[in-house]
Amino acid sequence: RAPAPSFKLSYYNEYKSYLSIMSLMESPQAWDSTFQFQCKKRMFEKHRAELGDSQAVALANVWANYHFLGCQYPQDTLEAIKGWGPPPRDRMYEDKMKELKQRELVNSGLEKQTKRQR
Repeated sequence: RAPAPSFKLSYYNEYKSYLSIMSLMESPQAWDSTFQFQCKKRMFEKHRAELGDSQAVALANVWANYHFLGCQYPQDTLEAIKGWGPPPRDRMYEDKMKELKQRELVNSGLEKQTKRQR
């Protein structure tokens, strides 16, 4: 009987972790718009060679969250994406920005109206 090949579980876990990281860049997540995903994927592909897969995935998500959702991150994290620039402007992006500004105006108007009624 041949001995069982030696196999370290940590290699398997690293590979499994790598596959789950890479799955983030295969298709949009439930919370991603098509435009946001395309921009995020472009950033990932642009910086993948210099950063490696896992760091490029992480920073591409930071970049997208910062620009599209307004998320805040520690200064050193923002320094890492500082030179990446903003998302490209296109019709979908402009429409989304108009929608967000309109929503802010409506919300601020409702807030002022509520304060006046008190």
